[in-house]
Amino acid sequence: MSNGTRSPQEIENDIVRSRNRLAATVDELAYRVKPKTIVARQAESARETLNKAVKNEHGEPRLEVIAPAAIVVVGLTAVAIARRARG
Repeated sequence: MSNGTRSPQEIENDIVRSRNRLAATVDELAYRVKPKTIVARQAESARETLNKAVKNEHGEPRLEVIAPAAIVVVGLTAVAIARRARG
């Protein structure tokens, strides 16, 4: 074995290890491309982005972002009520 040759058992062990690594890689790829997994990843990313936009580094609401959004919501609600009242 000192001349660099390997026994059949060593070769077989290498093949088994390679096969196991390949199977794990294929399983991981199959998991990553599942539509449910993709949707869950994107939803989590969207939640993180929204939290970063509306909360400061201490987790407190950022009024400079929330106040204008609240004003828009109140304005749109008022317009909808006014239209409904006119008939």
